[in-house]
Amino acid sequence: MDRLLIIFLIVIAYIIGCTLVGMWSVKRTQDTSSFMNAKHQMGAVMVGFLLMSEVIGAASTLGTAQSAFNKGISASWNVLSLGLGYFLYSKFMAAKYQKLGVYTISGALAKYYGNGMRTVVSLAMIYALIILTVATMVGGAATLATLLDMPISTAVFFIAAAATLNVTMGGIRGVGYANIIHTAAKFLGLGIVSFVAWQMLQTKPGAMEALHNLPAMYFSPLGMGPATLIAWTVANVGTIFATQYVMQCIGSLSSPSDAQKASLIASVAILPIGLVAAFIGIAAKVLFPEISSVKALPIFFNHMNPWLAGLGVAGVASATFVTILVCQLGITALVMSDFYTPYFKPNEKQSMKATRIISIITGLIPIPFAIYAPGILKTVFFARSIRTSLAAIVIMMFYLPLFGTKKGAITALICSIILITAWTLLGEPWGIPNVYIAALTPPLVMGIDHLFFKKLKNDPSPQTN
Repeated sequence: MDRLLIIFLIVIAYIIGCTLVGMWSVKRTQDTSSFMNAKHQMGAVMVGFLLMSEVIGAASTLGTAQSAFNKGISASWNVLSLGLGYFLYSKFMAAKYQKLGVYTISGALAKYYGNGMRTVVSLAMIYALIILTVATMVGGAATLATLLDMPISTAVFFIAAAATLNVTMGGIRGVGYANIIHTAAKFLGLGIVSFVAWQMLQTKPGAMEALHNLPAMYFSPLGMGPATLIAWTVANVGTIFATQYVMQCIGSLSSPSDAQKASLIASVAILPIGLVAAFIGIAAKVLFPEISSVKALPIFFNHMNPWLAGLGVAGVASATFVTILVCQLGITALVMSDFYTPYFKPNEKQSMKATRIISIITGLIPIPFAIYAPGILKTVFFARSIRTSLAAIVIMMFYLPLFGTKKGAITALICSIILITAWTLLGEPWGIPNVYIAALTPPLVMGIDHLFFKKLKNDPSPQTN
């Protein structure tokens, strides 16, 4: 059988199988609550791996290998800082989120700052998730198109259809089961590639000598440069602290202690991904020094038998699906909880029907952008910066609840979005990443508000809306 055909059939079978698993959960997803939250249906261990899978997309696998090809082992901090984020989340945020009893980031902030904040946060988060969905779809489709020799447009439609069926039919439980499979596939795929890379380093004449002769930067924890490492830390910790899917998973657990346990499991489970992806990138630099860095991971598929290559490509595909699934689910939850339900006040049957329709629309919206506007990949860090601003406000909400006013918090978020956008369009002047603007603007604006305007009269406990 033709090598490409074997790889193609394995990947297609994998995607169809995962989609069917997600759709199978339709039997347990008969109301809006089970679609969005799956309360008490998933334990801390399962949720821990789901939390980990949410942030390990193409940028964390292909992207880390690519960065390691250029800069070495310090590229692993792209992923390890996400583990740090979950560790801090387990200590300072997980229990507080779980006690709020809501499953949207906008609902959490509205508890303290009112419904005006709910609307602004929801719109900002929906925008960020759409951007991330498109960017992930573009990257995943480009990778699949290259590896499977198909048009990018075909790969986009295939990815969108499979993800939409999974979300629409299975809700958070369906996404959860599918993402458990995707997580296992990622570990398996990276394991296969790293084993092949290690084997080639051992057998190719002169490879180990070339490895030892790499510049010292490749083995330095600061090889990427302090500015980049700090920016990654701020952006990734902020992403963990203010991500919609993380809230939905945490909200499905039955106690604060389970929320903390799940977050710790996620922080540990992430670590091997970063280290293995970085090793693959360094190995590619030694074995294939003339290739483009973007091929640092895929190049190894050409040097293994087609059955292993098929499993490896399936692992790469899984990283794409994980991110798209959680983004679609998050957008659906925000639209339903913050716009459709408050304005139309549907009964349960109407609500469930609307939820499925909105999830389908959510799956269709990114398609034209992914096909005709692939340059949107450049805005991925912009989407992370928006979540970093939200995270800054969330931290103040929990730990400085009397700081500033409701209007001050809303103003801080609006100013953050405007400044992040302007800073990005200006090309990040003086080399200052927009994530720093995102992190500093909310406390600065709320600090001014606190000094010169009426302080919040609320007590530290959340208000009832």
